[in-house]
Amino acid sequence: MIEYRLAAPADIPALEELIPLSARKLQEAYYSPEQIEGAIGTVFGVDSQLIRDGTYFCRDRGRESHRLR
Repeated sequence: MIEYRLAAPADIPALEELIPLSARKLQEAYYSPEQIEGAIGTVFGVDSQLIRDGTYFCRDRGRESHRLR
């Protein structure tokens, strides 16, 4: 079972590393490398407001997480 937890401001550096890697891989069938690079940081990026609002979730194997029902 996959478990999730609310993201915290401390997660932002890891998310800033993960999101570009994810975007490059998941979008490669749909967009050119130039388009993907142009979207990283503008379209694909961390929305810190969602983290502050408590509406951004992440999966973290190394920490206690909360099961969503």
